[in-house]
Amino acid sequence: MKAQACIFDFDGVVVDSEKYHHLAWRQVAQDMGTDFSYEEYMPYKSAGRKVLIPYLLKKAGIPYSDAVYQKYYDMREQTIMQALAALSPKDVTSGLTDFLALLRRNGIKTAVASSSAAAHVTAKRFGLFDKFDAFVDGESNLPNKPNPHLFLRAAQLLQTEPCSCVVFEDSINGLKAAKAAGMHSVGIQTYFTDMADKIIDDFADADLTLLQFDK
Repeated sequence: MKAQACIFDFDGVVVDSEKYHHLAWRQVAQDMGTDFSYEEYMPYKSAGRKVLIPYLLKKAGIPYSDAVYQKYYDMREQTIMQALAALSPKDVTSGLTDFLALLRRNGIKTAVASSSAAAHVTAKRFGLFDKFDAFVDGESNLPNKPNPHLFLRAAQLLQTEPCSCVVFEDSINGLKAAKAAGMHSVGIQTYFTDMADKIIDDFADADLTLLQFDK
């Protein structure tokens, strides 16, 4: 079958920003008196604050409370905005804009589905927002991946059945969400897992064969 719509995660797929997200979480962890390596962070990509803050608190041996959660929630907000300020157009994933243009010329619908509340801000900053037919991010207040809700909402906005969508993801949680949504998946540098149907380094050599899958 050939996919009729492409749904893109944002951080690590549209923009190479995961290193900045990790940096922000590492600063939070260090304030708690612990560390948080990139390898440790990888399984938690797209999991969101409601998962990561309790995880880091437990690791640091800090008792959970609503006040403590809010403290680190606010700190995370501040650190991520500072970290994302370092992003520049060179961080847009190689080949992405050409691939999006190819999809549009061939009538393939596109959407972003991200758990990041800052995704649409960054997309507008780099002139990417209008290159997608729909945009779903953390402002939608939908459950984070690995729940499928973000992808299903994107398919709904694109008026496309989930089974006709292909998801581009860089995280285990995102690939789990794609599978739960009944969608095919292409992993971006996901050599650490065999969950993706296909794997690519970036979009530099991407063409329409990426949208072809066995039934």
